[in-house]
Amino acid sequence: MPAAKTGILTAVMLGIGRALGETMAVMMVTGNAPVMPSGLNAIFEPVRTMTATIASEMGEVATGSQHYQVLFLIGILLFLFSLVINIIASAVSTKQRKRAERILS
Repeated sequence: MPAAKTGILTAVMLGIGRALGETMAVMMVTGNAPVMPSGLNAIFEPVRTMTATIASEMGEVATGSQHYQVLFLIGILLFLFSLVINIIASAVSTKQRKRAERILS
């Protein structure tokens, strides 16, 4: 297990990146509802992911409008989520690599 930590971390990082980037399949599975569910049974209600919101609304929004700017803000937030995940994964991977080098030396 200790030798596989780097591979497992890489797999988790790629999986999260894939989940953030997946649009159309998730849009079909989650119901693509443009409303925010609330209440106790909200977990069972249809939702819309951030990527699906961009994909479904970008073609119909007026250029330069507030709605257009919010869609770009969503894209920036997705980028920042991915960046933070990659930085954390890189830091953990580097730490593991240095640790393995110390053990082997």
